[in-house]
Amino acid sequence: MKQKFTPIRVFMIVIVLCVLLELIMYKEISFYHTTNITFYGASFFLIIGLFGASLSSGFFDFFHFSMRKAAFNIRKGRHSDDEFHVKPLSKVVGNGFSFYLKVGSGLLLVCILTLIAFYLFER
Repeated sequence: MKQKFTPIRVFMIVIVLCVLLELIMYKEISFYHTTNITFYGASFFLIIGLFGASLSSGFFDFFHFSMRKAAFNIRKGRHSDDEFHVKPLSKVVGNGFSFYLKVGSGLLLVCILTLIAFYLFER
């Protein structure tokens, strides 16, 4: 059976990698270092996810259409709309960004919880 990368599995793998990185770099596990390291992972996944969400929302569809039309007209030397069909950018991107948003949100939640634990227990 082929193993799939689900958001929960990727989340757990990233958490384990963060803890291992923390042990290698700082030679201890603390809430402070866990907060800092998981924030890097969360920001990576959230930036990719939010970028995909903004593309799939349809906000850039008209800009994408205009640029493709201008490039088509420059290459072909035409000024007609009859042969030009472009798939909207929001349809091309799809919903693959939700995977990154789920993993990034989980990591951000761990980051916030460890930050709260740092201020409650270690400070």
